[in-house]
Amino acid sequence: MTAAKTGSLDAARTLAVGLMKRGLGGIIFSPGSRNAPLIQAFAPTGLPGGVALDERAAAHHAMGMALALGRPVAVCCTSGTAALNHGPALAEADRSGLPLISLTADRPRGAHGEWQSQTLVQDGLHALHTRAHFTWNPEAPEDAESQLDAMAEALQHGPIHINCPFDEPLYAGSAAGADPTSIASDAPPFRESANEGATPDGPGAAFQGRLKRAAEEGQRILLLGGTQPLVLEPESLATWSSHAVIAGDPTSGLARGVLPVITACDRWLQARQAEGLSWESVRPDVIVTFGAPLLSRKLRAVLSEGGPEHWHIDSSGRAPHAFGTPCTNVPCAVDEGIHLGSEALKKSAFAGDVVRDGLADWRQAWWGPELRLRDAHVAALADAKWSDLKAHECLFRALPTNQVLHLSNSTPVRYAALFSDGSDRVQWSNRGAAGIDGCTSTAVGAALSGQRITLITGELGFLYDSNAFHLQPLPTQVRIAVIHNGGGGIFRWLDGPERTDVGASHFEWQHDTDLRPLCDLHGLIHERVEDEEALRAALKEWWSPAEAPKVLEIVTPREESAAAYFRYMEAVRG
Repeated sequence: MTAAKTGSLDAARTLAVGLMKRGLGGIIFSPGSRNAPLIQAFAPTGLPGGVALDERAAAHHAMGMALALGRPVAVCCTSGTAALNHGPALAEADRSGLPLISLTADRPRGAHGEWQSQTLVQDGLHALHTRAHFTWNPEAPEDAESQLDAMAEALQHGPIHINCPFDEPLYAGSAAGADPTSIASDAPPFRESANEGATPDGPGAAFQGRLKRAAEEGQRILLLGGTQPLVLEPESLATWSSHAVIAGDPTSGLARGVLPVITACDRWLQARQAEGLSWESVRPDVIVTFGAPLLSRKLRAVLSEGGPEHWHIDSSGRAPHAFGTPCTNVPCAVDEGIHLGSEALKKSAFAGDVVRDGLADWRQAWWGPELRLRDAHVAALADAKWSDLKAHECLFRALPTNQVLHLSNSTPVRYAALFSDGSDRVQWSNRGAAGIDGCTSTAVGAALSGQRITLITGELGFLYDSNAFHLQPLPTQVRIAVIHNGGGGIFRWLDGPERTDVGASHFEWQHDTDLRPLCDLHGLIHERVEDEEALRAALKEWWSPAEAPKVLEIVTPREESAAAYFRYMEAVRG
């Protein structure tokens, strides 16, 4: 009986050692009792991370760390509804391919049917939003190794859930976990090289063959990227830019340096439609996509016209029917798929001058309007009044190059598309499945890796995710710019809410909440500005070192902010 009862601690330690040997980069804990074996096993390892009070915020902290480190990061909680709170971050990580591990402690199997408290059915709880789920209760060493190998394989494609049913006793006399020194010496890199993609029968062979043929036949290729976490090779993208048009979100990794990339897709599309230009002149024959769903729903809709051939790069085999036609999966990581495509395009040869001239005309049909829009952009901003638009201009002008930029998934990520500055700055937004959920927690979690993080968010997103700051330790190098326009400004961009009688109350959630008390509660350094001059002055020293995270509350007029955006779009269209 005693041997069976000590199994929980042994199982937790075996899991800790196994995950560290397979590349675990960090862990976030939430306080609890049923997860005591996991805390005692992982805490002594020296893995980076912290302790977060709120399980939903904790899961986003871990996702942010995984994003920053490029390695799996675990989030650990107790049993019951605590486990449910990992769901939003897992869903986001699943769409973005981030290696997040949900470690949920559980009572022994069947406890939920035995009138025990703090129980629910946790096995398979997150099955729909993870790449794999496991029940950790190995009966033999070989069972443990087999499960751990399966976990490592699934993490190559996205998040996993590991449910751990623990019987008592849950506590040892002292925490005696894995020895991180002995593990680190033989731990392999998390992402293995996938050179087999370039072999004649590798996973990218069909893709390479099709791209080469498309280029040689003068077909029009569009590379279109959504949010994804990997760094893309500038050399590979330069090759693509010689054979294709490149467009995508500012968080796609496509906008590298001076490469020709269209990031303000809605602005480009509206300009073409306003000029009455034919869609046929820009319609692609082949579309290659990757990442989370595209920010511009309107562009996605018009691209469906004509039934384009569609290839989607995703290592897990997903092939979304984004354009109303069947999609062929390219079973590679995004960076590998981009590299394989560039190698195929290098080997292609144009069929002749007629083909070359036709492709030049097609590229001009895309880039002619885009270059005119960029020229008009500066003048339109100069004429803009104080508003959300003007605040974003000030932020992007002042943002240091050493900052990793996080963007709330509302108007900030859409404004960011207008300010592509030719830098190699990393940008991120939770664009996979979330609305405003977890934006602050993700940014704070990324800062736990040591990255210098700037988050631009709205005040509703800031208020919604304020439990992000119930974290120990709280990284001090985080800077959060809060655009406070008194409500959900994105709803003034949409056609529907203004036609209802409850737009202000039920869609925008208009309010006059003061952010200073919230910042004081969490020990954040708060500053409030209400005009352009004050903002420019505040930004001069805002990124200097401090003993706590800094919050810059930027108050903008609600009605004028929406009007300024629409005036800007009209001005750049000419």
